[in-house]
Amino acid sequence: MAEDIKKMPVGAGLPEMPEEIFIAPKKVPIDWRRICYILLGLAVFFIFYAIPALPDGVDPAGKVFKLSWTGKLSLGLLLMAGIWWVFEVMPIGATAIAIGLFQVLFHLRTAKQALGDFLDPSVWFIFGSVVIGLAFSASGLTKRMAYKMLNVVGENTRFILLGTFLVIAGMTLLMAHTAVAAAIFPLLLAIHALYSESDQPTKFGKGLFIGMA
Repeated sequence: MAEDIKKMPVGAGLPEMPEEIFIAPKKVPIDWRRICYILLGLAVFFIFYAIPALPDGVDPAGKVFKLSWTGKLSLGLLLMAGIWWVFEVMPIGATAIAIGLFQVLFHLRTAKQALGDFLDPSVWFIFGSVVIGLAFSASGLTKRMAYKMLNVVGENTRFILLGTFLVIAGMTLLMAHTAVAAAIFPLLLAIHALYSESDQPTKFGKGLFIGMA
């Protein structure tokens, strides 16, 4: 019997270990408060959609202002967005997009009028600038630029500040100022992290970010 046990290979008789082990994801509790406020906002809007025309408005001079169907739904949409914003049940950006979609779905305005504000060139300009900065940071280009610049200017903080200002000034000749700020911000964080041992603000850090401005 003892000889048979010695001849058994190591691990014989034990269950095989799986190649991959999956850990069950943590259960996220349902936020019923948020759901209730979202439904409350929708209920207010559909109440305005279902009720008949509201009474006409009369100014002190006696002039009558009739409220159109579009105006009635606009009031409901305003209250719905107000509920969502006040109770912070949805991100502000998501609420803003929902307002545009509701206007298109219920024919309050045309799609070009309702969604044209979201596609304004200035909005996409800022969005593109932020994307450029994130791409610089995600690709590691900012750290490479920081190390390259430090190799050129040395470890003297005065020369580091001068080199940073020259890089920013050079980039503003080729890129928009917003894009430069979005791209240079991670670079300054990387430089500051190399010369700061704590999270407390320093004169060097203040000089870097004032120089960026």
